[in-house]
Amino acid sequence: MVETRRMTKPLMKPLTKSIATEQRESRRREEAGVTLLEILIAVSILGICFSALFSSFSTALRTTDRVDRYSQAIEFAHGKLNELLVDPTLGAGEQRAGATAAGLRWRAVTEVVDQRPGAGPDKPIQLLRIVLEVSWPTSTGTQSFVLQTLKLRLPQLESNP
Repeated sequence: MVETRRMTKPLMKPLTKSIATEQRESRRREEAGVTLLEILIAVSILGICFSALFSSFSTALRTTDRVDRYSQAIEFAHGKLNELLVDPTLGAGEQRAGATAAGLRWRAVTEVVDQRPGAGPDKPIQLLRIVLEVSWPTSTGTQSFVLQTLKLRLPQLESNP
């Protein structure tokens, strides 16, 4: 009788890892923690990021303060120009100046742009230019701007009783 042998495949492959591979995997398992150097690098990167962030916040606050101060000056200048426009005593060649409690300084100068004969030789009709300069102190010096407008100055008519 002839025996036939069947070749069967083994159910499991034999594990064949090299010793070097096993040592590397063993070291990786042992080195799973974080080293002090890695922590120092991470903290340094965070410090750089936070300093850049706080620097940009500081710049934004300075810009907001500068814009707020400029807005206050514009509001004041508009009010002062309106006040000068309705002032009947404001004449040609006058200079007026002042300061506010908030630190705004102002100076107004008038000049004749055009003059026409009026009701009499000593009472001409004048077109005045009002130039208003408003300035305020800043950390780098003084900032200012100029507004100007025109005012028609009619002579005062004397009333006859």
